[in-house]
Amino acid sequence: MTDNKLTLWQSIEVLTKTILNMQKELSLLKNTALDQDVTLEKGKELSSGIYEANFKLNKAINIATLPKIGHRMLSGELVILNHITKEEVKIPRDFHYLKVIKLNHDDYKLTFCNFLGNEFFEYKKYDPQYSDLSDEYKFVDFGSVKKTNNLKFKEYVGHAPKFFAVEGLIEPGSENHVIDLFELVRDGKGRKVGTLADEFGYFDDQNKLHYYNYHKSAESNTYDPESFSVKMINLDVKKIDKFHLIAEQGDIIIHTILENLDIF
Repeated sequence: MTDNKLTLWQSIEVLTKTILNMQKELSLLKNTALDQDVTLEKGKELSSGIYEANFKLNKAINIATLPKIGHRMLSGELVILNHITKEEVKIPRDFHYLKVIKLNHDDYKLTFCNFLGNEFFEYKKYDPQYSDLSDEYKFVDFGSVKKTNNLKFKEYVGHAPKFFAVEGLIEPGSENHVIDLFELVRDGKGRKVGTLADEFGYFDDQNKLHYYNYHKSAESNTYDPESFSVKMINLDVKKIDKFHLIAEQGDIIIHTILENLDIF
């Protein structure tokens, strides 16, 4: 009996320490101030000579990652593209609606569905072409949406679709089109709420940063590690969905994949 009680108290002690450490980490994030340092650093190798680009707070906490998945329209089909492997997933017109789902505690994403709210990748889960796809294709991170207003996606969670994708402007140097998102209302097309980003960024073997924004150019910008700095658009981390990259070539806004830190 004594051993059981000791084990229980040890478990409680471990759990308490874990909670306190998490609270300390979240407190650091929630009180982001001007003197806190945000850097863009080289991460794990994704492919030969291509390394993940991670945004870190005070060189300790990974808060976001540059995307490798882009979204675009081509010949009426919505295309999800892995910019590293060049793998494409095509979403047919019937599934160009999007809804907000809750994956787990405080982790919300957009996903493609039809007018009835049936999710495309659930519908295709027994199709060998789609069954082994990773989640990065199945869900759209809120940070991947260039919002036109202060939209709070979490307020739209539910089975029914809340948005739909429409072909927008053509991307320079290609036949691809930008994907615009519109709010779905009773009478059909509501206000435009944003655009799906089509961006890609990585570090190479020489620690140079390569960044593409296909909405503006098919060519990349390349930055030496000493020639740029980054900052968050909003000092309140809970409202962050993009970052500024400050460089001699000119400042740019970067849309990222946010880490689920229970604060966004």
